[in-house]
Amino acid sequence: MRPIIFLLFCAAASAQTHRLTLEDLVSPEPVGETALSPDGKTFAMTRNGQIVLMPAQGGWLRTLTSTAGGKSGLSWSPDGRTIAFASQGSIWVVSSTGGAPRRLTHAAPGPGDPRQAGDRAPQYSPKGRWILFETGRRGHNNIMAVSDDGMVSDYLTAANADEEDASWSPDGANISYTERTPQHFSGKLNVLKFDPAKGQAAGDARTLYIAPTDRGGGWSIGKAHWSPDGSMLAVVLQDSGWNNVYLIPSAGGAPKAVTHGEWEDSNPVFSPDGKLLAMTSNRGEPEQSHTVAVFLNGQEAPLHVVFMENSVQSSPEWSPDGTRIYFHLNTPLSSTDLAEVPLHGDPKLLTHTTPLNFSHDSLVQPEVIHYQSKDGLKIAAILYKPAAIKAGTKYPAVLWIHGGPEGEDTVRFDPWAQFLAQSGYVVLEPNYRGSTGYGEKFRNLNVEDSGGGEMDDVAAGADYLVKQGIADPKRLAIGGGSHGGTMVGYAVTKYPDLFACAIELYGVVDRATFNERTNRNSAIRWMMKMGGTPQEQPAVYLKANTLAQVDKIKTPLLVMHGENDPQVPPYESAQFVRALKEHGKVVYYFTYPNELHGFSQREHRLDAWRRQLAFLEKYIQPRYGVSSTSTEDLLGPPRP
Repeated sequence: MRPIIFLLFCAAASAQTHRLTLEDLVSPEPVGETALSPDGKTFAMTRNGQIVLMPAQGGWLRTLTSTAGGKSGLSWSPDGRTIAFASQGSIWVVSSTGGAPRRLTHAAPGPGDPRQAGDRAPQYSPKGRWILFETGRRGHNNIMAVSDDGMVSDYLTAANADEEDASWSPDGANISYTERTPQHFSGKLNVLKFDPAKGQAAGDARTLYIAPTDRGGGWSIGKAHWSPDGSMLAVVLQDSGWNNVYLIPSAGGAPKAVTHGEWEDSNPVFSPDGKLLAMTSNRGEPEQSHTVAVFLNGQEAPLHVVFMENSVQSSPEWSPDGTRIYFHLNTPLSSTDLAEVPLHGDPKLLTHTTPLNFSHDSLVQPEVIHYQSKDGLKIAAILYKPAAIKAGTKYPAVLWIHGGPEGEDTVRFDPWAQFLAQSGYVVLEPNYRGSTGYGEKFRNLNVEDSGGGEMDDVAAGADYLVKQGIADPKRLAIGGGSHGGTMVGYAVTKYPDLFACAIELYGVVDRATFNERTNRNSAIRWMMKMGGTPQEQPAVYLKANTLAQVDKIKTPLLVMHGENDPQVPPYESAQFVRALKEHGKVVYYFTYPNELHGFSQREHRLDAWRRQLAFLEKYIQPRYGVSSTSTEDLLGPPRP
């Protein structure tokens, strides 16, 4: 059957062009997590830190909770009367008809990374009474169960390992999960028997599959999904060098590939009758993802959702009768919404979360472009141009670098890139080697080469913009957070004459000191990526050490960091700024209290954007005669 083609339109606020403000960038309240009730009539979803309910066919939202703290891990009880969720590091339940939530767990958070120190990811047993959840109480990730009255709880696993991505079998008698250790960092898929009378494990876990260790440390087995009869588990493996879907017998046996291709599949979910698998896939368009359905033999089913407008789709979920699939939809012109598609019909949106200020006349459609890196490697990137771009005019350009490095820039809703394009900047987001979406080989091309080829890929992107005649070579800027911030450090030391200014957000400048201070799994992953410890691979660490090359820097820097960051410890930015000042370099430095990895608080996000914009205007797009009466200098003098 031909693919379903569907075009989405957003209503314009007015015929007059609306110019986005920075306040607009924090105004969208996209759909967060969603969970369909067992009877298929109601969606629970997270929005703006609370749980709301919505009829499955769309309609008015009803707010279910109003308590403090964000909500996550929504799970309906089998009878549909209760919803379990995680908040404030504990597991809670709330009646689906309203009322005060009830707290089931009260343990103190464990040591280490605060993002995983509490209880989270609750899942009701298909038989009721017991709620499975993950906890960091012991300093690493374990699996526990608690009764729905909160009176009984117990650990189901006791190993000094990380257990994650747990899932109930349909009869509630078994639990699958991924176990990760330094020896098996890509994971072992285990199945554990559960005693519903005691709420405890019944014997030792069985291992169904051990993933070959990914030498870059960036891949691990995700959540397995049980078939309705409990005989099989669908799971994404990279045995072929790509993320394809496999079936593994729950009684044990070799994995059998369902999908075969040089693309990345994710989140396979069985249809209620067990005949089909729905999943998301970037097949054909690596910078997008689409919802597809396949038979268990891999043959494509009638459904293949393709949006003419660029889109990123995720989180597929079947209706209880198996006639439709619900999924999340995100486009460059719209924040995340919930959509549905019948197996034999056209898709439609169930929510409309994009503020009217983000109308088509204030946004631009990005392009996917390709260019060759220094060694001839083909690199894809997302390109944003000002809406009224003029041929022959050379614009200031910002290269914004994603983190990870196992991240990927896609054709998604990106308010900051849209704001910069509206402000007259060309924006390029390169998917340099090390990015996901292009197979295992591409993702691991930066192993033992951090700061090498990956930085050449970014520099080649700047060269592409100049050769295309759309960027002024004297007005190039670079910015990014996490590994994107690390890449900024590489840029100003390895290409000191390329960029007129640079925005370094919570990045790493010395991988050795980072490994000493980051969380356990992050340290293991990066030592794998570097090929060993600093003592075992001194040359690799030296090549990646921005701190040792500060004397080469000519570019003015804006450095920002959250003060409670457990992923990239704030010491990285502190020592970077100290070295920059000692060498007489131009640096502006700002930190934000009570922020982890990135900036989540509204006022901090706005403040960071204001300062970044002022920094770009100062160095690559000066403004004159603005008639401002403000006495505030957003940047102030460079740090002495």
